[in-house]
Amino acid sequence: MPKLFIAIALPPAVTAELAVVQPPRAAGVRLVREGQMHLTLHYLGPANLAGVATALEEVAVASFPLVIEGVGQFPSAGGAVTLWAGVRDSPELHGLHAAVAAALAPLGFRPEARPYAPHVTLARCEPKAAARVVDDFLFLNAALSLPPFHVESFGLYSSQTIDGSPAYRRERSFPLHAPEDGGAA
Repeated sequence: MPKLFIAIALPPAVTAELAVVQPPRAAGVRLVREGQMHLTLHYLGPANLAGVATALEEVAVASFPLVIEGVGQFPSAGGAVTLWAGVRDSPELHGLHAAVAAALAPLGFRPEARPYAPHVTLARCEPKAAARVVDDFLFLNAALSLPPFHVESFGLYSSQTIDGSPAYRRERSFPLHAPEDGGAA
């Protein structure tokens, strides 16, 4: 069974801007390629692709704007560090996150217990990477704020490791609905 996750693909203009803020190539630093950048909603792990895809067809959420802003790091117990770009808090994004979880609940899916921390991974730094790489990335990009983009779909992705790096493939795409206009009936 493939390892699966649900994510929002980023427009090419956004990934091009994120590539500019990635740390420089260096020993122990693995950059995420532009075509692999995404915003994860849920990680499922090994799961039945057809069953998950069928469940996700039930998600009915309106499209919404999203803003990439700020940067940060997730250190690991082993000394590695993941560098990321953040996402402005958005009730619509949290709504999509919850709707996907609800659609997958009948399959036995349980979301992570920790709060959802939306981010776009930009680089992974091994313990041997110079500490300056992380410090410089955080300092130089602290004020990162990209123009908003409209989220019009989300996808079901499979993941596999190729030559020590993760490679993602969109298996299915699910459109979001046009936002309700809220005007007169």
